[in-house]
Amino acid sequence: MKKSFLLFIIVGFIISCSSEKPGKGLLNEKIPYKEAKNYFVKNNFEGALDNPQFDSQQDFDKVFGMATIMGENGKPTPIDFSKEFAVAQIEDPSSQSVELKPVSVSKNANILEIKYRKIIRDINPTYKSQPVMILIIDRKYEGDVNLVEVE
Repeated sequence: MKKSFLLFIIVGFIISCSSEKPGKGLLNEKIPYKEAKNYFVKNNFEGALDNPQFDSQQDFDKVFGMATIMGENGKPTPIDFSKEFAVAQIEDPSSQSVELKPVSVSKNANILEIKYRKIIRDINPTYKSQPVMILIIDRKYEGDVNLVEVE
């Protein structure tokens, strides 16, 4: 009887010392993110992404270039691939003015669900552009990425 009581206390102590709360990360955990600015899709990129997640600067640089502009916020958003990863949604080139805006990022078990909205403006520029949305997320939230367009 004393042994089972002692075992019960030890197990309870171990569970209470756990750093995660029960159920944490299982259902709709909101994930913080940053939106990367001042990048463009390189002209030599064709087709769709096999995987929207970028884990290294080398892989990122194969698809994206820096679009530095003058002014206080003109530098591209820095990405520290040792602590963060990037997720990108790239649309087909368009002669319409299209903007991709993140709505939310959440994690369900091992699925990182990224909801975004496509905004089409009534402006018809005289050039084609390739709409892109790049999010920067802490590595502790890595998982299988699921991009979902919402209305």
